Amino acid sequence: MLTCYLCNDETVITSYFCSDCNYIKRILQCYGRNQIKEIITKVCIRNKKQMDNKIDIIKGKLEKEEKKEESKKVSFGDETYINPNESILEELKKKISK
Repeated sequence: MLTCYLCNDETVITSYFCSDCNYIKRILQCYGRNQIKEIITKVCIRNKKQMDNKIDIIKGKLEKEEKKEESKKVSFGDETYINPNESILEELKKKISK
């Protein structure tokens, strides 16, 4: 018994590749090594610009969530009222603990 030559994860008996890696090998034979390498590079590997864009997108989403949370709190004078979605018991506990 041997391990798969490609993934080194699966145990194989009759061939060098497990069924998943054999499938990948057949696709490689159909399209050619250079075309598959180009596809993998475009789809799976990010360049610096793509990484920066992803970071900006995530930061934007986090900022939107923070703004939503801040907008849920309504302030009148110096007292902040509790989000109406919270239970009455939690509201009473907070007022008592002040």
